Amino acid sequence: MRAAGEGLALFALCHGLARVEIEIEGARGWAQDLPTWRWGPDWWLALTNGKELTGYHLWLTLFLVGVLHLPLVFAGFSRPLWAKCLSSYLLLTAVWDLQWFAWNPAWGFEALRARPVPWFRRKLLGLPVDYFLAVAASGLATSLVWRPGLGLWARRTAVVLLLSALSLPLAAVLRPRA
Repeated sequence: MRAAGEGLALFALCHGLARVEIEIEGARGWAQDLPTWRWGPDWWLALTNGKELTGYHLWLTLFLVGVLHLPLVFAGFSRPLWAKCLSSYLLLTAVWDLQWFAWNPAWGFEALRARPVPWFRRKLLGLPVDYFLAVAASGLATSLVWRPGLGLWARRTAVVLLLSALSLPLAAVLRPRA
């Protein structure tokens, strides 16, 4: 039950972040129309699968890393808690982004799979390779920081991914049209 509760809470956070970011960015993701600075030499774009570093994403990332590590401040440091904080952030990056595409009126899951995405140069099975790397990094972080937590991580991740999969047909029906 613990993994289910944690997975549900993490998915809810991902979904909420996606909905907020849809309101901020609209149809054009990766802050394309936002008044923010951008940095992206070719070597960086090759390393990040085509994503420029923007002021918007830098500050949002720092904010989310900080918020997701607040339990360490309030409860005190422990390896199990740090593993959860770190792996949750890494998993969040993929699921939140998937929800952004699924619920965005200009996109949808099928469009993500079929259309080129300027800030995701490489895809695997129709999805950005970043999603697979984020889930793998989440598991690796847990393994390196708190190996005994891998079972809980796997169950929590399964809940998050199942809820993500279940949300896709719901988004296709309920998503407003562009």
